[in-house]
Amino acid sequence: MLKTILIVDDSAMIRRIVSQLVQQLGHQSIAAENGELGCELALEIKPDMIIMDIEMPVMDGFAATRRIKNDPATAHIPVVFFTALGSEENIQQAREAGGTGFLNKPICKEELGQAISDILGSD
Repeated sequence: MLKTILIVDDSAMIRRIVSQLVQQLGHQSIAAENGELGCELALEIKPDMIIMDIEMPVMDGFAATRRIKNDPATAHIPVVFFTALGSEENIQQAREAGGTGFLNKPICKEELGQAISDILGSD
């Protein structure tokens, strides 16, 4: 079943690569370049899952995730953090913000596919 995955990252190249991988895995991708736009799209589109970068201009991934998780209209959407900064502190902050998991940059298709399957199930 086709799932919609929102990719929030300030790097155009990363948004393009992850969008292509999501589509190759049989899902629809939508992208936003910062946390604020990600929050707006999450509310408007209600994706099945969000892949959220941490460090972004305008609004970082932690603040965006807290906003998404505090809104009853979007609180149910799983957010997976996507970063090259996989420190224990980042992992703790991600959990506190409401994150469901962590993906490390650079991402490979198999790892992304496994994360989508783990979080959304395979149907």
